[in-house]
Amino acid sequence: MITHLKLSFYKMVKVLVLGASGFIGNAVAQAFARAGHEIFGLVRKREKVKMLAMSEIFPILGDVNDLASWMATAEQCDVIIDATSEYVEPVKLVNTILSSCNEISKKRVEAGGNKLLLIYTSSLWVYGGDPYSIKSEQTLIQTNLKLDFWRPECEQQILSSPHINAIIIRPGAVYGKSGSLTGIWFKAAIEGNLEGIGNRDVRWSFVHVDDLAESYVQAAERAEIIKGQIFNITNNSTESMGDVLTAIARVTKFKGEIKFREPTTDFEIAMAHTDLFTNRKSQTLLGWYQKKLGFVDGIEIWWNSFKGWNDL
Repeated sequence: MITHLKLSFYKMVKVLVLGASGFIGNAVAQAFARAGHEIFGLVRKREKVKMLAMSEIFPILGDVNDLASWMATAEQCDVIIDATSEYVEPVKLVNTILSSCNEISKKRVEAGGNKLLLIYTSSLWVYGGDPYSIKSEQTLIQTNLKLDFWRPECEQQILSSPHINAIIIRPGAVYGKSGSLTGIWFKAAIEGNLEGIGNRDVRWSFVHVDDLAESYVQAAERAEIIKGQIFNITNNSTESMGDVLTAIARVTKFKGEIKFREPTTDFEIAMAHTDLFTNRKSQTLLGWYQKKLGFVDGIEIWWNSFKGWNDL
């Protein structure tokens, strides 16, 4: 376990989180703030500004596609976190962020400074291949999900850029707090129509949003020795959709029948996909470990949190 190896961030570093009001982005920004770094967060909605300020994050009101709204801040920062979740024109967005980071970093290096670090939030859905074969970061990418056909090439463009240091984070299905994707199931149970996509034997690799956020901090603090690397951030064990929805039915007191149906969209096809992963690389190089209970084991906690976030 290499927990003592860190980037020489003995001083506070400046970090800009793109997508700082999002489910992942906000947790990441807060994790950096707790770790003692100076954090800036880009948000599109004015009502999110106060939320960031209350969390000791400097809010930047703007849009990632409007470079004038965030480039001046980015030029002051050591680390850029891409926690955006664009699926309309994702390649265009990645290219916009990458070209901007390249421009900033080139100028910085020419002036005698260090390269900018870009941490990009990717997806485990890039893997494809045998669903029951355990996959690591060294596993051959065989993307077979239309939703993420574009992503492997974008990952490589980021990692191969000579102008920046880059790290790729591939999170599992994220849960906790307001719920994100798992919140859809809580809401469905409340409304009396709890259903899964595919069948009850589909297995997911989950990760709690706070555990995930810590991995970004650990990656940034070890960037000098792990730059250019990809990390799968998942819990130690997968969980079946049957167990997940049964647990949700229990805590929500759902009395109906849990149904499963065939996927009808690209996103649902991805949801019906089983994949198994190892997090050993993240443990070894980042010193990252799952701290939170798994989704099913901690269901009472996640349900209580969901209710609080949604005023139930």
